[in-house]
Amino acid sequence: MINQENRPFLTIKEVSNLIGLSVSTINRLVKKGDFPLKVKISPRRMVFMKKEIEVWIDNKRSDW
Repeated sequence: MINQENRPFLTIKEVSNLIGLSVSTINRLVKKGDFPLKVKISPRRMVFMKKEIEVWIDNKRSDW
């Protein structure tokens, strides 16, 4: 298992596990503009920036 602590990004599967939403739900939210955008880090690899996911989580917590 790769140590995600030192990376500034998360894969969609890591984000799914972190927030408890399915990959398809995350993709739907991205498409609607209700979730941070993916960043292309190589020709075939898209990731989420960890800081943007943390901000999204904090904003959702404040909405509750």
